[in-house]
Amino acid sequence: FLLGIPTSSARAFPPVRVDRNRWQYDLFFTDDFKVNSRLTLNLGVRYELHQPWRENHHMISQFDIGTGSIVIEDGAMSKVSPIFPKGYVGIVEAKTVGWPGRTLLRTDRNNFAPRIGIAWRPFGSRTVFRTGYGLFFDVVPRNLNMGGVPFVLNEPGYTNPIGNPDVILPRVFPTTGTGGPSTAGIPAAVNPDLKIPYSMQYNVTIEHQLWDTGFRISYIGTNTRQGDWSYDYNSPAPDTRLYIDKPRPFPRYPSISYYTNGAGHQYHGLTLEAERQMAKGLYFQSSWTWARDIGDMERGMGPENPFDRRRCVAVAEDIPTHRVTANAIYQFPFGKGRHWMSGASRPLNLLVGGWEISAIYSIYSGQFLTPYWSGPDPTGTAYTTSRTPASVTRRPDHLRDANLPEDQRSVNRWFDEKAFEQPRAGQYGTAARGVIKGPGVNVWHVGFFKNFEFAERGPRLRWELTATNFFNHPNWSNPGSTNITQLGNVGVISGVGGVNGSSTGDQPGPRSFRMGVRVEW
Repeated sequence: FLLGIPTSSARAFPPVRVDRNRWQYDLFFTDDFKVNSRLTLNLGVRYELHQPWRENHHMISQFDIGTGSIVIEDGAMSKVSPIFPKGYVGIVEAKTVGWPGRTLLRTDRNNFAPRIGIAWRPFGSRTVFRTGYGLFFDVVPRNLNMGGVPFVLNEPGYTNPIGNPDVILPRVFPTTGTGGPSTAGIPAAVNPDLKIPYSMQYNVTIEHQLWDTGFRISYIGTNTRQGDWSYDYNSPAPDTRLYIDKPRPFPRYPSISYYTNGAGHQYHGLTLEAERQMAKGLYFQSSWTWARDIGDMERGMGPENPFDRRRCVAVAEDIPTHRVTANAIYQFPFGKGRHWMSGASRPLNLLVGGWEISAIYSIYSGQFLTPYWSGPDPTGTAYTTSRTPASVTRRPDHLRDANLPEDQRSVNRWFDEKAFEQPRAGQYGTAARGVIKGPGVNVWHVGFFKNFEFAERGPRLRWELTATNFFNHPNWSNPGSTNITQLGNVGVISGVGGVNGSSTGDQPGPRSFRMGVRVEW
């Protein structure tokens, strides 16, 4: 390079400007019907027409698994990159395969979403039954490939001959070019009849008031239907043969992601709650949620085995089975307006009055973690152009329960890594997602407050001292690795809370204090 003779060089075409837009129309009707003093109905229905995306410069493309061609918008053939390899993959306009000429996707037009709510008081004013059901569609349709292949394509890199270099600075690329690439990336394939995913949400609740306290028991359910997911349409069948020795739908092309409908999940939750509004200086609220969410693919996700989506059905990793929370505020009964010393003088009231304490207690069960294994592809399904298997990270074989008894768990070995082993040749591992239970949360947050009132009318001074994780209980972070091939690190917990001990989400860090003074008027 110091001699001005680089060993290799490459150049890329600049990206094109992409301007996308779509129109959507949402109409709804809703009304409350008071049948009588004990029964109220809430009824409604929505119609949602969410049209697919358009690109203002007509540069949308996707792969058609039916014809084995790249499909572009009608009239966009002149926008195809001039260096796109001839004879590698066919490029046709949408009208050729019977697709919409501007969007390449057919509009989903039957999205009616009803909803109903019922409130019923059969036994008087202290007890109420509530139930509701609603259907809700995703707001944004799936986006397609815009401004990429085949409209923008990069030339292959150029290796400078050592004996007779063509590239000598300031020339940075051969004047004759490289003739363009011999292959190109394949855009994702999307079902042209792709439906908009929807969810159903429903609940049943009984509420009762007793002892100035409201009690509630609720069942809450929600799900996703016709969720969109993707899989490698061009994958060979899993077996002991090498990838390059197997038949595939399109043997000349690499992996092809195909998006279609069919994924989903189902959530069930039971919640018990009690809440007392502020009375006689005391407020409290507590709840327990017992929940389980089971599904296969999140939106756009792909399974390990493209031929078996149901293999990915598992518990949702971030929904704890049990979640208990309680919080309370207590105003000490001393000073003006309180039970004791209500007639205290102003100096005495400044000393003993206006004290409050608050507390929040949370205890959650841990997240569900997934084991992994890394190594040469045992199934021959990962794309490669050589006889050397591709390196992959997948779920291992599951031999037994990996969750250790509580008295055997430690930060150095949270779960039994020997409960998993390398998948057998020609097969995917038997381990499901979420079979390892991570650390839970057990934490108190406490606050102390003092209000100073110097006059009947006028500003008030408020002092407060709050502490997160008041008892400094260690709430361990998840193990740094659940990959059984990472010896010395698998199952090891290296911290509490979030990164560097900070508090992130439901995982609090070490105890910390905050003190402040503010003026209110």
